[in-house]
Amino acid sequence: MRVLVLDGAQAGAQARALVACVSVTPEGCVVARAHEVEGRGGSEGFPLLARDLLASCGWSMPMLDMVAVVVGPGSFTGLRASVAFAQGLALGLGCDVIGVTTGEALADALRAHVVSADMRVLCCSVARRGRVFVESIPARNGAEIGEVRAVMLDDPTALPSGPLLLAGNAAADLAAACAQGRDDVHVLALSRPDACAIARVAMLRREGVLALRAVLPLYVDPPEAKLPAAGLRPPPRKADGGT
Repeated sequence: MRVLVLDGAQAGAQARALVACVSVTPEGCVVARAHEVEGRGGSEGFPLLARDLLASCGWSMPMLDMVAVVVGPGSFTGLRASVAFAQGLALGLGCDVIGVTTGEALADALRAHVVSADMRVLCCSVARRGRVFVESIPARNGAEIGEVRAVMLDDPTALPSGPLLLAGNAAADLAAACAQGRDDVHVLALSRPDACAIARVAMLRREGVLALRAVLPLYVDPPEAKLPAAGLRPPPRKADGGT
């Protein structure tokens, strides 16, 4: 199976957008080609990057069997751009499009480091305004979908009690700010999933092993735009009185 992987979820100045061509077979997963773009706005170039990447590994767009896209949490603009491209491409080609969260793609690697039955696993992603998106990782793959919430870095209650394993590109910052004096919080130096991890989770969701998830940006915060207090203006009318 030929899979195009798109990850434009990372936010902040240190963000890295990923586009990759991945072959998935019963024997395993192989990255045919991959390209990363550093900094903000990387996902906005996905259409041209994907075209060039496919050509470099001898694939054409119609050869794709699936598009796997990271739906969040993370950058508002990056998620909109990457998810919209994934949906449009899949619709045009008639192939599957599957959404995956960052935490879901990191889950297997994180579970391998769990040392006790009561240890909770959290994926921590950079957000704006001194905050972090925290995604809980279920103990095993299945029908349960992890909760995602936003916490403040200066909130001493941001992390729950009990043994914790943190990963993601904001894990070290969150631990430093909110876990001082605790010896039950462990940080794993794993900041983002690779292309094969994303593709494997997409395959599990496609096969029904994982709960369904809408291929839409996973926005943790409510929209900042608000309707005018006086309501929307009526639509313009034609000169003859029609609309």
